[in-house]
Amino acid sequence: MRTASVADVGRLAMLRHRWRHDELGETGLSLEAFTEAFGIWMRSHANSHLAVVAERGELPIGMGFLAIVDRVPGIEMVPRTCGYLQSVYVTSAERNAGVGTTLVAALIAEARRLGLDYLAVHPSEPSVSLYRRLGFAATNGVLELALSSTPRR
Repeated sequence: MRTASVADVGRLAMLRHRWRHDELGETGLSLEAFTEAFGIWMRSHANSHLAVVAERGELPIGMGFLAIVDRVPGIEMVPRTCGYLQSVYVTSAERNAGVGTTLVAALIAEARRLGLDYLAVHPSEPSVSLYRRLGFAATNGVLELALSSTPRR
């Protein structure tokens, strides 16, 4: 597991495309077109999104992102920042072998190093136990309003 950079765009785009297209059945851009769009996105979000990638040899097998969000300053705390874990994914052949735990633990460590106030995640049902094992807890503090008719996955 290591911090990813813009040099890893192809590897990260391939993992994301495999997840969203092959596993979830989303349609849209080809891998080539998605890789180009993903590279543009990654370069423009270099200051707000930190990526990690897990590899077995030269093969990418997992990834995760820490989205860093500046919060409105408070009287007691300026600045205030939080993080959102996004797009944590492990290839199906590597699941249940500790790769996801390693990715999330690395993102938690980075959030602590950056001094973030808290981390949030919208986990899939199968991943809830992973996040709970790493200390995440349900909270009543979040309400959500869907602004798109496209289902969130």
